[in-house]
Amino acid sequence: MRRGFSLLELVVVLGVTGTLLALSGPRLVRRWESAVVRQASGEAISFYHTGRYAAILRATRVRLEFGPDTLKAVYEGLTDSTFLKRPGPSRLGVALTASRPVIEIAPNGLGWGAANTTLIFRRGTAADTLTTSRLGRLRRR
Repeated sequence: MRRGFSLLELVVVLGVTGTLLALSGPRLVRRWESAVVRQASGEAISFYHTGRYAAILRATRVRLEFGPDTLKAVYEGLTDSTFLKRPGPSRLGVALTASRPVIEIAPNGLGWGAANTTLIFRRGTAADTLTTSRLGRLRRR
């Protein structure tokens, strides 16, 4: 008695597997894009909160710069000093559109002129929007 599979059995299994992958492929791609966009916006939220708490902790103004390649936080004063620099969302293949790419945080944690600043993260069909409030909070829409 021989062990193994016949050529016909292998062709049928590969055909069924290929059909299932072809049907579920686009859905998997959309989920992947959505997860990557969510990761990029989550990193921006973390960056924003770190900068805001740094302003409160040091009782100084902080400038947050949101760029596609770099997220940068700077203590403002007589001499500006960068204290936090992270790679931007473009490293994940996510595009960033900002209604205002620079947000200033006051020593009390409130945004200076940052109300209703919108950050939009996009990749493919997936998008995530972050908006700042007048009180300096960053929220997902």
